[in-house]
Amino acid sequence: MAYTLGEAAKATGISKASISRAINSGRISAVKKDDGSFSIEPVELHRVYPPKSAALVAETVIGTPRNADADTRNGSDSNVLQARLDAALEQLRDREGTIDDLRHRLDRSDEERREAQARVIGLLAGPGPTESKRGFFGRLFGRPDE
Repeated sequence: MAYTLGEAAKATGISKASISRAINSGRISAVKKDDGSFSIEPVELHRVYPPKSAALVAETVIGTPRNADADTRNGSDSNVLQARLDAALEQLRDREGTIDDLRHRLDRSDEERREAQARVIGLLAGPGPTESKRGFFGRLFGRPDE
């Protein structure tokens, strides 16, 4: 039993164009008939594309059944999740505030450290050497400094 292109599309749930491209690219081997249609072996087709299950087809047609109990649980679960999300966001905002405060303190301490270092350097250097106020002859004749 060989599939035509349309039957292959129904069996896999893939479009005819996608299957045709796979045949032309060589991913699926198929025999081209005299009338131009393809004959695709099921084994070769399902090697590349998995078969569409009968349960999946029935579920698609019927739709997913709704369970009122599950909806109630989902509602309470979403409330719990929303509360957890709010708590996590609050923690995040608190941590961001702490980070901003620590950055501000670090910047301020850096400025204070630089100022203190400049004061220490100023104290260690002391006053600069003073020039002698004596003139040339005073230094020449060796008068003592005043």
